[in-house]
Amino acid sequence: MIKMKAFTVTEITRYIKRIIGADPILNNVIVEGEISNFTRHSSGHCYFTLKDDQSKMTCVLFSQYVTENVNTLKNGDKVHAKGQITIFERDGKYQLYVQEIENIGLGALHIKFQLLKESLEKKGFFDMKYKKKLPELPKRIGVITSPTGAAIQDIISVAKRRSTYSELLIYPVRVQGEGSSAEIVRAIAYFNDKNPVDLIVLARGGGSIEELWSFNEESVAEAIFRSEIPVITGVGHETDFTISDFVADHRAPTPSAAAEIAVKSKEEIRLMINKSLQSIMLQVNRKVELKAARLERYSEKMLADLVGKYTEKKLQKLEYLHERSISKVKNFTAMERSRLSAYGSQLNALSPLGVLSRGYGIVSKDDVVIGTIEQLVQGDQIAIQFVDGKATGTVNTVEKSVEMQESEAEHGSKEK
Repeated sequence: MIKMKAFTVTEITRYIKRIIGADPILNNVIVEGEISNFTRHSSGHCYFTLKDDQSKMTCVLFSQYVTENVNTLKNGDKVHAKGQITIFERDGKYQLYVQEIENIGLGALHIKFQLLKESLEKKGFFDMKYKKKLPELPKRIGVITSPTGAAIQDIISVAKRRSTYSELLIYPVRVQGEGSSAEIVRAIAYFNDKNPVDLIVLARGGGSIEELWSFNEESVAEAIFRSEIPVITGVGHETDFTISDFVADHRAPTPSAAAEIAVKSKEEIRLMINKSLQSIMLQVNRKVELKAARLERYSEKMLADLVGKYTEKKLQKLEYLHERSISKVKNFTAMERSRLSAYGSQLNALSPLGVLSRGYGIVSKDDVVIGTIEQLVQGDQIAIQFVDGKATGTVNTVEKSVEMQESEAEHGSKEK
């Protein structure tokens, strides 16, 4: 194996830096791109990213090169940046040290943003008449955000600090990247259709226009607009605006501010209760005063006449109800008497005594009722029960009916 000299990371980085520094094109180059993540440091230096549809480049504009036109730059602007490309040794990354910069128009995403904003505005998505009033004391608050971002921690921290009245229901979603807007739409539908809450908070931390683009999708805007539950947005930093912010019922500058609005503090709750009590007391006092003023307008004679008329009216109504009740009772009694009489007639017709009263008798032998002639023989002692008494006697003859004799004769011939 051939032995080769090993270089440190620093040596390699500096070597690459020297190669780039010796290139005449990279030492004086103009780069076209769209500004993203633009930040101005307290030192006056400006840091941002230039990007196109495929790549990104880190840029630095030191304070001595900041001119009047730089103050108007913002994320999404399309620019020509002139400067030198070199290596930042600490991170081993190449970056453009900008010396001059010229704004040549809006970037593609900002143009797309403006077109969608104008379209939705024409449809009435931003109209104040469609904004829903936020509940004063929401019991259940649905929070739609990333489960791993700083936004959720800020919201939980603010909610715990302010009060324990409101319950937070977290629906975790991706807040950037492919498929994130669909997850946000599903989350809004979930709280509307499956697990209703009093208020929805849609939040995420700051970022570039690309990172916030999920909140600029038309599908998300429509889900917020169609939501029957009020929606607060707390997306990005105070200077960040998304389409969702314009559609929402209330826009908060940050996730923490959204939590401040959604979750009332103990002091705010106390003030609301006191305000409600004062309002109730004011209404009661006003009604008492009106009744008292009305009462003073009547003399004793007028009051006596009013009471007399009122009492007479009530007595007439009471008398009417009394007579009506008596009439109902009489009718009911007559109907019940008629029904009982009918039942009595039916029972009498079915009673053995009723049968006896029509000239029939009940024959028994040894206290057993006789139902057929075959149960008797000549000489049997029998008793006959009539409707009004009882008689006894001895059977002298037993004579079967002609039909029975014929039946017995026919039965005997078949056996032979």
